[in-house]
Amino acid sequence: MRSRVILVSIGVAAAAVIGAGCVTPLLEPLEPQLVFRPRAIDQSHKKALAGASRIEEVRLATPEGFVLHGWLKRPEHWTPGKPHALVIVYGGVGQEVSEFVSLAHASADWGWLMINYRGFGLSEGSPNERAVLGDAKRVYDWALARPDIDAVNIVVLGRSLGSYVAIAVAAARKVRAAILATPFDSAAALGEEHYRVPLGWLVQSRYNPALMAPMVSAPALFLLAEKDEVTPVKNGLALARRWGGIVKTVLVSGAGHSGLENREEFWHSIGEFLAALDESAVTAASGVTAAGSSAAGSSTSR
Repeated sequence: MRSRVILVSIGVAAAAVIGAGCVTPLLEPLEPQLVFRPRAIDQSHKKALAGASRIEEVRLATPEGFVLHGWLKRPEHWTPGKPHALVIVYGGVGQEVSEFVSLAHASADWGWLMINYRGFGLSEGSPNERAVLGDAKRVYDWALARPDIDAVNIVVLGRSLGSYVAIAVAAARKVRAAILATPFDSAAALGEEHYRVPLGWLVQSRYNPALMAPMVSAPALFLLAEKDEVTPVKNGLALARRWGGIVKTVLVSGAGHSGLENREEFWHSIGEFLAALDESAVTAASGVTAAGSSAAGSSTSR
């Protein structure tokens, strides 16, 4: 099962492969497949995006000479030459982000920037924690420097492993807000949750978003899947409690880890959050809002 592979990738593999301090350089070549699991672009997605309206193909060079590839999707209500707000998307384990290009529809006033990690889609190179975090900040800086992007309205969105990447960017750069979908508090906590094996001594600060969360003062939307078997709700809530800014938490009723972005509740919740940002009306929530046809209007305490 793909979810089992993802679980091993984020938890035990992250601990065993990349947490061992001085031996990390020797084991780093194993990190791409055991943690990130690069995936080629779906040719049907590539064909559909070629020449599509409001879609700009993007290529960014890294200091090592690799080229990162992705897409900038303009807002539906965009006037050429006028700066627009932007959501930067960071994908999860084995997730090639072209699928987000067609799915993203939460707001007609926000654009979307989706750049694949090294080794994913049409991006060159091979992913590892250090390179991916550096590239993620580089993508943000590229967007910030563009005259057609509203520099004060850049939001980072991370899915699963990408939530760690998004938090790293939010801790190092000034973002308008963060959207964290199926996030986790640390690789060590995931390993201990699923396998009852203490891993903190081995992983230390690697893949540990909870260490950076208190540094971020921007508001955050936590999107949790009720039946998440990979990054359980309790781990997402643990991260939310560490967040340094205002937190809104939404539980997508009946959803598992995989395919969350195919649920309309996912995009509706993002749309509401972005609209609140536009109105400067994001406020702290006292509980977890349940999203779903069977749970609309209900909430649970954190």
